[in-house]
Amino acid sequence: MTQYNTYTDAELFQLLQQGEIHAFEIIYERYFIQLVNTAFKRVHSRDEAVELVQELFVQLYQKRMQIGHTYNLSAYLHTVLRNKIIDKFRVKMSREKHHSYLRQIQDSEGQEAPEAMIDSKLLAGRIRTVIDQLPDKCRQAFLLSRVEQLSHQGITERLNISISTVEKHIGKALKILRRQVKDFI
Repeated sequence: MTQYNTYTDAELFQLLQQGEIHAFEIIYERYFIQLVNTAFKRVHSRDEAVELVQELFVQLYQKRMQIGHTYNLSAYLHTVLRNKIIDKFRVKMSREKHHSYLRQIQDSEGQEAPEAMIDSKLLAGRIRTVIDQLPDKCRQAFLLSRVEQLSHQGITERLNISISTVEKHIGKALKILRRQVKDFI
């Protein structure tokens, strides 16, 4: 394994694509701490930083055959990490927005007229029915997105489908929901 320590990143990446596990180990040793420190500066949590970098390396290994040859592995890893951090903040902001919206609804529920409460319960029931009738993968992708608040990348990894397929499933679910509940709005 020590023979690989003198290899360039480009050489290590080629070996990784050929299935050489020791090349992956050297890449990991070379960049792990640097990437964790970079992530920590953005997320301000050592645990989250380590988790993001671990996900990055898992993704690198799993998709090593799909990645075009990279001559600047450091730049590639930092770009992937930056995108993972952005996704994490995007999910966090979305979750906070939904929580805020739910708090507003809960605060206003006590002030609603009984008819409005009945209408909202009917709407909620209709939404549940429509979601239950969605095609299986479409329903799974939609629920992972809206209930578990997973990013498209997280859904991709959970369901083992492409990001574009995730987007299509969620778009289809939203289109069906809008069409089926438009009478309630």
